Amino acid sequence: MTGRQGDCADDERAAVRDLARRLVADVFPSSRARAVAHKGGAPDAGLDRELASAGLLGLELPEEYGGGGGSFVELAVVLEALGEHVGASTLLSSAVLCCGALSLAGTGAQRERWLPLLAAGSVCGTVALGEWFSAPGARDRVVAKRADGAWELTGRVGHVPDARVSRLLLLPARTPDGWLVALAGSSAAGLSVTPQAQTDRTRCLDDIVLDAVGIRDADVLALDTPGAPDATRLLTALANRAAVAVAADSVGNARRVLGMTVGHVRQRRQFDRPIGSFQAVKHQAADMLVNLETSAALVDDAARALALEPSSCDLAASLAKDHACELAARNAGTALQLHGGIGYTWEYDLHLYFKRALLNEFLFGEPRWHRDRVLRGLF
Repeated sequence: MTGRQGDCADDERAAVRDLARRLVADVFPSSRARAVAHKGGAPDAGLDRELASAGLLGLELPEEYGGGGGSFVELAVVLEALGEHVGASTLLSSAVLCCGALSLAGTGAQRERWLPLLAAGSVCGTVALGEWFSAPGARDRVVAKRADGAWELTGRVGHVPDARVSRLLLLPARTPDGWLVALAGSSAAGLSVTPQAQTDRTRCLDDIVLDAVGIRDADVLALDTPGAPDATRLLTALANRAAVAVAADSVGNARRVLGMTVGHVRQRRQFDRPIGSFQAVKHQAADMLVNLETSAALVDDAARALALEPSSCDLAASLAKDHACELAARNAGTALQLHGGIGYTWEYDLHLYFKRALLNEFLFGEPRWHRDRVLRGLF
């Protein structure tokens, strides 16, 4: 792996994609996705072990921390492969968010302590970005204040991915001067994690409640001070990483849904001919393909921009997130119609993809949040 930022050679990217697709297909058949859903959405430990063993959890990290020396461009193709199989992994929470935060803003000591463990999969981490994507008036639900020479965090944040299995939590909080991002252990005094019920039960989202959780200065990752909004820049970069990661998952989702639908309409017959031969069905399948291809192009562009300027690619990230997630959900709805009654049954896998696509549309920023961002970027 060369480690070039935003300029990955096509053959290297194709090799990563082939590896990820084979691995996820072998390790995580739909029966495993159903088992995850049955157990309430906790990530599949076996899938994470295989991803770590193949070097995919640390794909983006420098080699000195046990990583692969790649960039977000390669990581995006792994996320897409997971989306093709509704994969229940900590890749998004641990590799995209936690490793991303430590790489962007961690001290030397913080990186040396945590990044090798995260790359090996022996420790999971996550970032509580829920408040960042909320309406401005709701952003102060986790507050930080100075007390006895340290920071004290109080409040509640929801929709935190994989918090119940994460040993390391990165917690944004409001201060009088802006934002603070702090490291905390999952066993910290005053911190509790509660699972959130989801329609898509292959995702793990949790509530975190903070009751005067103490944070030492050595565990502060970034802090806004007058004239230096370091924490705001970090959170902006993490928001972009989260948005593009979910968009990549939606591209994989849309690709798999299209394949399932084309396979079905070629086999399902009415009036002695495959229903895929009817013009109305052809047009809907063609629309699904166009939606997929345009989404894939936008996600590819956003991943390359993110690898170069993570805190300055708001337009590309939000455009990819809004377009890819909306159209994946639309494709899943069309697929349900083209499958007829079988598409709605529990036994058929399509409902797993439909629910994942619907959650992705609102995860890490609802459509209006990202469209407002796109408008601000254009004008």
